[in-house]
Amino acid sequence: MNRTLFAADCLEVLNDCDALLDASVDLIYLDPPFNSNSKYNLPFKGRDKTHKPVEAFVDIWKWSDKDAETLDELNRDPRTRSLATIIKFSLEIESTLGKRGGGSTSLGSYLLNMALRLRAMRRVLKDTGSIYLHCDPTASHYLKLLMDAIFGRKNFRNELLWVYGKSARGAKGIARQFARNNDILLYYTQSKSWTFNPPTGKRLLSFDEAKDKGFRNDERGWFKTAPRGDYTDASIAVLRREGRIYETRTGSIRIRYDLEEKNGMVVETFRHGACWDDLPDMMHAKRSERLGYPTQKPLALLERIIKASSNEGDTVLDPFCGCGTTVHAAESLGRKWIGIDISKFSTGLIRDRILHNFKYLNVDDIDMRGTPDSVAEARNLARSDPFEFEKWVCGYIGAEGMFREPGEKGADGGVDGVLKFFPVREGVKVKPEYAIVQVKGGNVSPDSVKALHETVRRYEATAGVMVCFSDQMGTVENQRVKATFSDAWGSYPVIQGFSVESLLGDEQLDLPLYGYKRRGAMLSL
Repeated sequence: MNRTLFAADCLEVLNDCDALLDASVDLIYLDPPFNSNSKYNLPFKGRDKTHKPVEAFVDIWKWSDKDAETLDELNRDPRTRSLATIIKFSLEIESTLGKRGGGSTSLGSYLLNMALRLRAMRRVLKDTGSIYLHCDPTASHYLKLLMDAIFGRKNFRNELLWVYGKSARGAKGIARQFARNNDILLYYTQSKSWTFNPPTGKRLLSFDEAKDKGFRNDERGWFKTAPRGDYTDASIAVLRREGRIYETRTGSIRIRYDLEEKNGMVVETFRHGACWDDLPDMMHAKRSERLGYPTQKPLALLERIIKASSNEGDTVLDPFCGCGTTVHAAESLGRKWIGIDISKFSTGLIRDRILHNFKYLNVDDIDMRGTPDSVAEARNLARSDPFEFEKWVCGYIGAEGMFREPGEKGADGGVDGVLKFFPVREGVKVKPEYAIVQVKGGNVSPDSVKALHETVRRYEATAGVMVCFSDQMGTVENQRVKATFSDAWGSYPVIQGFSVESLLGDEQLDLPLYGYKRRGAMLSL
């Protein structure tokens, strides 16, 4: 399996032995909710700030009767009793805090949900596989207990720190305490045999700095004298096999180092430790990389993890893939990948991201599961859950955002999504312009088509797109304004209809350089 995106709860996919085979994944990275007691919105906002962006996910947990039943099941099974013990322990702590005022039952519910999913991940991980659980101090100590119980305390490898706030702007300042500027990654393996390619970096030293660090050089190269007691016989034997040991006439052991001299400086290659303070946060990542997605992580972070714990051709799984940074990094590094996210919008966003960044791929190269792949399925979704239908359409065509919360009553202002595109005009710097997207899963009225043009004008957008089923396209065509706009590539309608049938056929909107359509073309501008 490769290049597969599931729009579903990861627990359903992980427990489906046909969807994911036993021991089929080499590396799992997950960046799940942190039990932050917060709602996270999709990032894209309209000019009219009265419109609320749609929620990406809700990280608020409450203990329920169903949770109590599941906990009882875990407690009855000897194989999962340790997980039940950890969860009951967290409930006891919350109960004690509650008596003092300020306690809740969020932690127990959160840990129960994470325990079920982490246990299911163990089934799909190969014996030589690794797993990285991304979290923060909110619940990291409880999650480590779960990981010990599921993957084995002896298979714990590192608690890694990703320092994301290396400046006053980057750290999260909180009154009357130190700023928060790091996340935690709990790194475990499935067994005592696993893939590990030590990540290395380079730094420049002056000759004086190199000597201060204990380096010396002679005709044999750069070396350090090994102090007695600092190296075991086993480690000396490994270094000897690597050809890095030589002995002086007096019997001292010297260790060779691969240092280069460049422009009067010494280039030192070193292995990264468990504190990663050299990677950017999203504030300092490349502008082209930033999608603005809540909790988005930088590509450099995922590239380091994937390089360290997998090889080319291995399979990487992200069960909470959000905006797709993990699968993007995996594709760029020649790994197979599987992504799971409960949001149909997110899986559509990821699909567009991958197609935009890897021009050798076509739409048929990405296997989309859990989203409609026929007109009949699309109609069923539109009837059963209109808002999920809107999210699916907006994600599928690459619309950057939606403007109504799930279940919220009232008008959405005529905006279901916003689509970015790039007109090219002679003598004018290329910059993004916007099309308003409106989605209709049922009948399209003449007034709604006319209103779309007014919405485009009100939001100062360039164009508008009405997405509907083909049997409603006649109304759109008859009622839309016939005005056009143009650029160096051609002329385009200010208002256009786009059918769900065309969407499923992977046809393109009549807009200049939008979504993955602009692959390669932007390079020639």
